[in-house]
Amino acid sequence: MKSLLETLQSGSDYLEDRGIDDARLNMEHIIAKVLGCERIELYLSFDRPMQEKELVELRALLKRRVKGEPLQHILGTVEFMGQDFICDSRALIPRPETEELVGILLNRFSSSSEPDRILDVGCGSGVIGISLAIKWKDSHLTMIDCSEDALSLSKENAINLELSDSRMSYVCSDLLNGVTGPFDIIIANLPYVDPDEIDGLETELSFEPRSALDGGEGGTEHISRFISQISNKLSEQGLLALEVGEGQTDFFEEAISKIGFGQIETLKDLSGIERFILAMR
Repeated sequence: MKSLLETLQSGSDYLEDRGIDDARLNMEHIIAKVLGCERIELYLSFDRPMQEKELVELRALLKRRVKGEPLQHILGTVEFMGQDFICDSRALIPRPETEELVGILLNRFSSSSEPDRILDVGCGSGVIGISLAIKWKDSHLTMIDCSEDALSLSKENAINLELSDSRMSYVCSDLLNGVTGPFDIIIANLPYVDPDEIDGLETELSFEPRSALDGGEGGTEHISRFISQISNKLSEQGLLALEVGEGQTDFFEEAISKIGFGQIETLKDLSGIERFILAMR
């Protein structure tokens, strides 16, 4: 009977041989899921024998991983801003850059100036708006997405993280058509990939909703439509926050400037790519 350590080593080799990045880390997470424990606990149980039923489940999960299914879908959760969010094929897997955006926004507001009304546009799994609402405890959060599936996932995450229903609203709408303002902060993490480039991206992305990636013509269509709708949705001193694709900031800065925003700031992500736009009137 194989020990946990032997299983970890052989499984890591199996994943690495099949081109899976961070093979050992993937294997640790998958074994922890099978055993129903925290990953760190594995290090205290290396001599533990693996039961056959555990190995059967493990093999099934490994087959899914080598076919390209994202680790987060296999685990069913993803960590974001220190919280565990449900993660599945209903919405895009949160990216590290998006976590950076949330951190930027939290640092922008002191405890005495926390925004009251938050709008999360293209909310997906809800990680942005929910993370902000957890920190800004008196805020009211509206989540908007064109996908009923994504909205159901965001609602499940809000419930799991014990956000009060009285603070939450969910709207299925094409961009801002289904909401009225004004909001103190509007955050949009909308699709920004050129549709001609999607099929050439990594296999794992085929397990995520194409609609959450496809930014329309040139990758800029949906964000451009969103910008054209925000003028009467944002309060006079409100903040607009966008995450955009590489090489798109100049294009969107110009579009935002044309609708009367005079304070526009572009920020780089940790990879040095201009990724975020913050704007006020």
